[in-house]
Amino acid sequence: MKNFRALTALTLCILLFFAAACSDKAVTSDTAGLNEEPDVTETTAESTGVPDSLPPDLDFGGETVTFYYREEVSDEFHAETENGDIVNDAVYKSMLNVEERLNVNIDVILRKGHYVESRQEYMDNITKSVVAGEDLYDFVDLMIGNATLMMQNGIFANLLNNKYIDLSKPWYIPDMENTVGLDNRLYFISGDASLGYLKCAFCCYYNKQMADSYGIEGLEKTVEDGKWTLDKLMELSQTVSEDLNSDGKYNLDDRLGFVIHDSNHPKGFIASCGINLYEKEDGEWKVAFLNERSAAVVDKIYQLKKETDGVFFLKSTNALSDHAEYDSFTSKFIGGEILVMSAELDDSVSQLRDMDDPFGILPFPKYSEEQPSYHTSSRNTQNSFSMPITCSNPDMAGAVMEALSCEKYNSVLPEYFEVALKTKYIRDSDSAKMYDLIRSTMVLDFGYTYANAIGSPDWLVLSCFDKQGQFASSAEKNQKKLDQLLEKYITSIKESCPE
Repeated sequence: MKNFRALTALTLCILLFFAAACSDKAVTSDTAGLNEEPDVTETTAESTGVPDSLPPDLDFGGETVTFYYREEVSDEFHAETENGDIVNDAVYKSMLNVEERLNVNIDVILRKGHYVESRQEYMDNITKSVVAGEDLYDFVDLMIGNATLMMQNGIFANLLNNKYIDLSKPWYIPDMENTVGLDNRLYFISGDASLGYLKCAFCCYYNKQMADSYGIEGLEKTVEDGKWTLDKLMELSQTVSEDLNSDGKYNLDDRLGFVIHDSNHPKGFIASCGINLYEKEDGEWKVAFLNERSAAVVDKIYQLKKETDGVFFLKSTNALSDHAEYDSFTSKFIGGEILVMSAELDDSVSQLRDMDDPFGILPFPKYSEEQPSYHTSSRNTQNSFSMPITCSNPDMAGAVMEALSCEKYNSVLPEYFEVALKTKYIRDSDSAKMYDLIRSTMVLDFGYTYANAIGSPDWLVLSCFDKQGQFASSAEKNQKKLDQLLEKYITSIKESCPE
């Protein structure tokens, strides 16, 4: 938009209950064959047409609302110009529409802060500006896992008090005030102002040509029948794996059945297998995962990781600017040497767009067939927005956030989801159905969202994936510590943060 500067801005997350599908006029993946590249040159998705509740006569007299955002992922929120890409141009137009509607100038300041090496400096810049009393940013973009760390400093406003932000609208993650709120306070929000939440959703991609060569058919049907489980994943891996270099172990040199593609991806099993890290008891958050079922889930994943042929858990991450090992496994999947690979939803666009073999998408597996439903979580690098207490016009900032969220829900999300994902990069209707399933089963877990600030309970679970039968003793050993850390954290929020 106007006065674009190179530093960073903010973002949000995604919807859960996206209003139905496109009209018959929109081209969907149902019209494309398995090996055909759908023609979406002239295709646009129909707007969902859900209005916000902002007063129709709002006019902020050309004032500027400033967003601070991570430069490396800014395209999920902001576009400087139109370039012919469907999603980029929808993002660009959405900003212009809000500027014109509210008579504001939206300024997006970008700064490096996505990769591990630059995150602390990015966050420190926010803290320093607020402590110095500088009104630099109206909203700041933070990884949701870091928003919970920074809010302890008392530098963010309680967004439940904002005049114009309406969390009952479908462009916000449902029920955030209850699922991640603390004591009637909410210092970050996530929703459709940014594509970040959807892009970071955990999922699995599989090579359809490789599956066909082994007589594996109908994995989407397996999902629909409720039979996509850890046991099924282990069965598939054993079917296709081969120790090509005969060294007695499975690694990059072998044909693999299942790969955890990033050291953060195992966290996707926590939600997918139905483990709730924390639950509310009499209105207070309490540790909830220290039970026999969680122990059974952990032992099953140990069996997947340590005792199943053809399974490899990558220890590196794409959170580092140098992620050569991560990229090597991407290439191996593209080359047809990995059947199933953990991923994040946007990988079909960012990594697999030039893959020749047909590929499909699946949710993370359930623990067992008895588990009633699938659950999808998003990596806690997903975007969230916080408002610094130095924001001089919170009403204006809130109105812009509400209008942007509404505009992008109605115009950007259909283009990204219905056109870019489901017809441009996924080549069959079965996979399009899987996208719908993943989107509709997303959850925002308190324990995972706040993990960085309350003792990393998620990593306690993950550490036991390497220790068969050790979860119960480890949980018992750490329960008191986790309880104390949570109590200390909540106390600090009540004492340091504005109501």
